[in-house]
Amino acid sequence: MTSMPPDGVTLRALLADPALRLGREAVDDADLDVSVAAAAVSELVEPGGWLQGGELLLTVGFLLPADVDGLTAYARHLRAHGVVALGIGLGADLPHRRTPPALVTATRRAGLPLLSVPDGVPFIAVTKAVFAHRHAAERARLQWALRTRRALTAAAVAPGGAEAVLAAHAGATGRAGVVVDLLGRVLAAAPVEGAAELAGELATTVADVRGQGLLGAAVEVTPAPPGEARRREVHPLGARRIRALLLIDGPAGAPAHQVTGDLVSLLSLELERRFGLDSAARRDRARLLAALDRGVVDDDVAGRRLAAAGVPETALRAAVVAAPRPDELAADLAAVLPDALVRVAPGAEGSDGPDDAAGRVELAVPASVDLEAVLGAFSAQRPAGIGIAVRPGALAVSLRQARSALPVARLTGRPAHADDVASSRMLLALLDRDRLRGFADAVLGPFDADPRGAELVRAVAAFVEHNGHWAATASGLGVHRHTVRNRIEAAERISGRRLDSAQDRHELWLALRARDLGRAGDGG
Repeated sequence: MTSMPPDGVTLRALLADPALRLGREAVDDADLDVSVAAAAVSELVEPGGWLQGGELLLTVGFLLPADVDGLTAYARHLRAHGVVALGIGLGADLPHRRTPPALVTATRRAGLPLLSVPDGVPFIAVTKAVFAHRHAAERARLQWALRTRRALTAAAVAPGGAEAVLAAHAGATGRAGVVVDLLGRVLAAAPVEGAAELAGELATTVADVRGQGLLGAAVEVTPAPPGEARRREVHPLGARRIRALLLIDGPAGAPAHQVTGDLVSLLSLELERRFGLDSAARRDRARLLAALDRGVVDDDVAGRRLAAAGVPETALRAAVVAAPRPDELAADLAAVLPDALVRVAPGAEGSDGPDDAAGRVELAVPASVDLEAVLGAFSAQRPAGIGIAVRPGALAVSLRQARSALPVARLTGRPAHADDVASSRMLLALLDRDRLRGFADAVLGPFDADPRGAELVRAVAAFVEHNGHWAATASGLGVHRHTVRNRIEAAERISGRRLDSAQDRHELWLALRARDLGRAGDGG
């Protein structure tokens, strides 16, 4: 790893300057790397109102108190106003020839580094030295940034892709870099160790930045003593839309952030290059999805075509998502689902909502993929239909189911599975409530008008639920089998329907379910 230049001038650098001959009166090792913004001179006992913070304050001590408590109050005042160190001027013609022990005690109490400026070194020399060191540090940072940018560019044009660029960045800055896709999965990292943990810790921040688009970013600095603070950053990657996100973790305070923009640009170019190279494969997969949608084919034929497209020969599940910008959604899904077939299909004519008119995205993925989680990440507010898992040659069936489930998804506000749509309860829920109530009243009206109607309806419901088994029905109702027979015969006479008729039995069952749904909808 190449060493980075210091971020500004430090007390260490000033103490090492032979022209200044500064004395280290009360400076702990941890204070040596404190950054000095400027050197200021003041003889005031409370100069805080004239300071901006980050100063090395120089004084000869004309007005300073002599006692430890008074000096401690003075040192704490300086500390409270951002002074990073105090320099006491010494000389034969000055108030102090040697550093007063009381001042050493006071600055240690206040946690304020104390330097001494020897006789013969004017304060203006210290001031000029601070600015000279700052200028030299800035020049070193610019030179380092130029070398690092060249190293990153060289890595970008050489084989290795994003991993090589991240490795060059880590070597130059000492900061870990991780590229994650839009689902937070690691695509590239340097170093690899700890990449998954970093992605997990920054998952919430990644989601926030992703929601802000390409102009979003986030920086988190962990408070710590100088030299120990850590800086974490999240940046979106991509040209016209987010393709992935960059996570950076490393020491704070160093000039590494000067090359972050270059890293983001080079990684964005690499991702766009990959996306461009994959465009032909995506078009081939879209055509394959259209071909498999034409009808059921032999599994061997479908398997060979899937293998040629780089898709595993395994059970597949289809989904159809209505979206106002289907091209963008299709691109996102293709990027995070490497084993998927994705295409944009136009909305059907005569659709009953604006979503289908805008367009639809159709896809097929291995059955092991959690489609609901993926769709929740990219199209949480869009209706989506999901078909059952089928053998490769029967993908057309799953696609047809997914399309049929779209209206249900629009009504329920969540992805609709074919298994759910296959439920009679779901079918009844799609009907208008007044129509449901009218159907139930028409079929069950004779029971409603009979004094024994409630008892007979319970008998009919139990008989249907137990598939016409007399003993099971009697057990479920807690009565004798003869009682069940008497009640069923009475129900047949009143309703005019025979329970040994499949059609009559089905209509009675539908009416009972419809009434249950109506009561649930009314809160009854």
